[in-house]
Amino acid sequence: MKIGILGCLLLCIAIQFPLFAQKAQEAEKEVNTQVWQAFKTAYEARDSEAFKAIHTDDILRVNDGGIKTAPEYFASIDSWRTSEGTSITIDFAFENRQYNANTGYETGYYRVIYTRENGESTNYYGQFHVVLKKVDGRWKIAQDFDTSTIGGKNVDGSFFEGATLLELN
Repeated sequence: MKIGILGCLLLCIAIQFPLFAQKAQEAEKEVNTQVWQAFKTAYEARDSEAFKAIHTDDILRVNDGGIKTAPEYFASIDSWRTSEGTSITIDFAFENRQYNANTGYETGYYRVIYTRENGESTNYYGQFHVVLKKVDGRWKIAQDFDTSTIGGKNVDGSFFEGATLLELN
C-alpha cells in the first residue's frame, strides 16, 4: 500500500514538473519581450515615456545612490538627454530567473557601452536584481536594484561574461 501511494505521488510529480517548466519558459519568453526588449529599445533611444511604461506605478528603485520611489525615479528619467553624434547600448546577462503566475525575480549583470562623437567607447557594468509583476496581463518591473560593486570589488566584464547573455534583436 505504501509503495502504491509513493508511486502515485512520484507519478504526479513527474507529470507536474514538465508543466511547471513549460510555464516558466513561457513567462521568460514574455518577460524577454515585454520587459527586456522594451527596456533596451527605450533606453537606447532615451525614450523616457516608453521606459516608464515598463515599470509599475509604484516602482521602488534602489542603487548605490539611495532609494527612489516612483515619483522621484520617473522625474529622473524625464531628465534624460541625448547628445548629437553619441550612442548608448545596453545588454543583459542573467544568473537567475524565477517565476510564478504573476511574479518574477531575476538577477544578473548589465553592460552599457557609451560611444562619443569621436568613436571612443566606454563600458560600464553593474549587477541588478529585479522583481517583476504581471499587471493587466503584462510583465513590468516593480522593484529594481543595481550596484557597481559586489563585496568591495567593482563589477566588470568578467562578471558579465560569466553569466548567460540575453540575445535580443
